[in-house]
Amino acid sequence: MLKEENKKDAGENKLVYKTTLFTGILFMVIALERGLSINNIIVGSATNDISKYYAASAIIDSSLSSILMSLVSIWVLFLASPLKKLQRRAWWQGMIIGVAFTLFGAVLWWKYPSSVHLPVFMLLGLMLFFPLAIFSGKFRN
Repeated sequence: MLKEENKKDAGENKLVYKTTLFTGILFMVIALERGLSINNIIVGSATNDISKYYAASAIIDSSLSSILMSLVSIWVLFLASPLKKLQRRAWWQGMIIGVAFTLFGAVLWWKYPSSVHLPVFMLLGLMLFFPLAIFSGKFRN
């Protein structure tokens, strides 16, 4: 029985699983915060801090951003189980998401250093990327 448990554990990676779950939950928190901050844009458009010509676009962009962030967080949460089972297809998806968020956060933070949320995106991307990169040899087709 002990050999059977060791054999089962050899085909799984709990560190990748837990890191992916944690990253997905943090993405969900960011999406929720983004969705709740829509009021700031509405107030900005009502007080003319945002031009009336761009207010509708800003509201739509912010809403879409929140929805897309929610979808990415759900996607990452669904990837956690296949990543735990060391499936290569899930590894590719996780790597793409991790690299995309890392580059997005790093490049835009370099361009706009006063935006404090951009390093968070970069760190979350790195949190997803590094465990996948470290254990990349264990993932199989």
